[in-house]
Amino acid sequence: MSRTEQNHLTERQQYWLKHIRACEAANMTTIDYAREHGLKAKSMYSARKALAENGVLPAVPDSPFQKVQVANARVSAGRQWQVQLPNGAAVSVDGPIDAATLTLVLNTAAAVS
Repeated sequence: MSRTEQNHLTERQQYWLKHIRACEAANMTTIDYAREHGLKAKSMYSARKALAENGVLPAVPDSPFQKVQVANARVSAGRQWQVQLPNGAAVSVDGPIDAATLTLVLNTAAAVS
C-alpha cells in the first residue's frame, strides 16, 4: 500500500493494519500475536475483515468447515456412528479410531466425486 493510500485510512484503521502486518511478518497466529501484545484476537479478526472489505487487505478466505446437521439422532451404548458428507459419501465407524486415521478417512471420502 502506498503512503497516499495509507493516508486515507483512519487512525484506528492504520493502528490495526500495523498490527495485522506485524503479525503476518512474525509468522504468528492471530491469537498468539494478540496475546503477546495485549490485544483482543476478536478485534484483530474484525479489523482484518473490515480492511479486506475496503480493499486494503486481501479478501478473507471462506471457512473450510461446513455446518453439521444431526439427523435421526439416537442414543447408543456402543461406539458406532456414521457421518454423511455433502458429496453423498457416508463413513461409518464401529469402535475406537484415532484422530489421524479419522482425518485421513474423512478427507478421502470428501474427495470422492
